[in-house]
Amino acid sequence: MRAVTSEDAQPIDPILRGELVYLTASEPEHVVERAQAISGSEVGHYLGIKSPLSRDAAERFAKELLGQVGNTLFSFNIMRIEDARLVGAVDLRDIDRENGSAEVAIFVGDPSLFGRGLGTDALRCVLDFGFGEQRLERIQLQVFDYNTRARRSYEKAGFQTDAVLRRARFHRGAHHDLLVMSILRDEWLAQDRRRAWDPLSS
Repeated sequence: MRAVTSEDAQPIDPILRGELVYLTASEPEHVVERAQAISGSEVGHYLGIKSPLSRDAAERFAKELLGQVGNTLFSFNIMRIEDARLVGAVDLRDIDRENGSAEVAIFVGDPSLFGRGLGTDALRCVLDFGFGEQRLERIQLQVFDYNTRARRSYEKAGFQTDAVLRRARFHRGAHHDLLVMSILRDEWLAQDRRRAWDPLSS
């Protein structure tokens, strides 16, 4: 996406830190910047974006989105540890506190960074936040059948396929299946790995 400015600099000790990335809070300008990233042909294709997003529409969306933060949504920037570069975003949204459920949405905005484990690492961070700080029981996501790279990433993070919504999405002249995947709290607890709040091993 872009090199960050000094005001975006990496915290001395980020609250949510993986092996490759750390998460910071999204500001309105970050949400607006996402519009440019997801309007690109390759990124937009995997997200199922049908048309480019204007800056005006993105600004209105940013205001609406961030107005939900702390209530039904948490929105994070994905920052690469090695150079503090903003590389994508991950949102924990539609938080249902009565039933302990939420949905996660994630993207890496630069196709040249696909397949490097950044998304999986960010996803593990947000799962630690959802299960370890928000007391959730179930976190789900949705992915199109043609996005095999993302599906592998989600499976690495512990997600399992719950359902296949057949031909639920029309995109680029054809209908595609939509997969609903989820991970439960017990499955997250069983993962033998460092948590996003744990110190890095020396």
